[in-house]
Amino acid sequence: MITVLKGGLTRVPGFLAAGVRAGIKRRGLDIMLLANEDGPVPAAGSFTTNLVKGAPLQLTMEHLRNGKLAAVLMNSGCANAYTGRRGIRDARQMSRLTAKFLKMHSSDVAVASTGLIGSRLPMRRVGAGIKAAASELSNSREASLNAARAIMTTDTFPKEVTVRVKLEDGKTVTIAGIAKGAGMIRPRMKVATMFALILTDAAASSAALRAALSSSIGKSFNMITVDGDTSTNDMVLLLANGRAKNRPITLGHPDRKFQAGLDYLLTRLARMIVRDGEGSNHLIEVRVKNARNEQEASRAALAVAGSNLVKVAVFGRDPNWGRVIASLGYSGASFDPSKVIHLIKRGKPGPKRMLERARDIMRSREIEIHVNLAAGKAAATALGCDLTYDYVKINSRYTT
Repeated sequence: MITVLKGGLTRVPGFLAAGVRAGIKRRGLDIMLLANEDGPVPAAGSFTTNLVKGAPLQLTMEHLRNGKLAAVLMNSGCANAYTGRRGIRDARQMSRLTAKFLKMHSSDVAVASTGLIGSRLPMRRVGAGIKAAASELSNSREASLNAARAIMTTDTFPKEVTVRVKLEDGKTVTIAGIAKGAGMIRPRMKVATMFALILTDAAASSAALRAALSSSIGKSFNMITVDGDTSTNDMVLLLANGRAKNRPITLGHPDRKFQAGLDYLLTRLARMIVRDGEGSNHLIEVRVKNARNEQEASRAALAVAGSNLVKVAVFGRDPNWGRVIASLGYSGASFDPSKVIHLIKRGKPGPKRMLERARDIMRSREIEIHVNLAAGKAAATALGCDLTYDYVKINSRYTT
């Protein structure tokens, strides 16, 4: 059973959070700090597959080799990506300062950054911000919300979800997460600019966390697209401090209910990211069924959700089914076009009244596109958003 709770990261016992302003951005909070009271705990991460990786990702991947973390530090306003050796030095300095103020090893600190690619961090401000955040760590609701706000860039609202799950052994655990992302969204992560931090009090091995996270990401963040661009700094982290004292979740003894709770939470966060797509007016949900296999179902759904022509059609409330069938055709999925069912019936346009009804439906804030490939039994759902004038305005003057 999954119960949705109010609140954020600090609903998970043992974790402290803070969000402060360091002056990296022109306005608003821009330093987030998360720490576990019990020190290093099992952790897992998933990172962008972009060949160009931000300096913080490179360092965090290094620190995660032993499968444990004690703290996570993130700044917004500067991605610290494509910044050469200095960028790596700055990322290391962020972890060292955090470790100094929290009295832990720097290798137990994960660092993340989001913002403009190619710009360098103002390290004096960052250092002061880390010190302030360390002094403000708290398990309060305000601290949790400030943490969610501090990682925002072009986001219009903080994204947080918390659930309570009853595991197979009868123990109850809490899973909480925050995320950021509104543009440069088409995460392609192994085992997302987007970032998510997930916490739980479940007892689990780092290997089990990696497996659970990989499975959940495949159904959530890897199935969303705002603009088709994969960031240099996409990252998802999962930490488990074990305070629930459940039977440990391991690769040999996974817990289906924990997996279901994690799936639900990541899917909710992913949906929030797409709903907040830069300049968007409509969320687009593409449901593909009866594909040959899951891989082809996912390809088909993402092709439709990511099509610029479908996006602008939704923005203009134009039920142009031809753009949907065209995107399915280049998706890589195998099917017989004459059998596809959408706003068409066996390859022919539906009745005029169906198109009129579709125009009315497209006034809704959320648009569903259902596709039956009639080629098998697999299904997949992808999420996207429309492409608007405001998206162009936001991204045509991002550096200015």
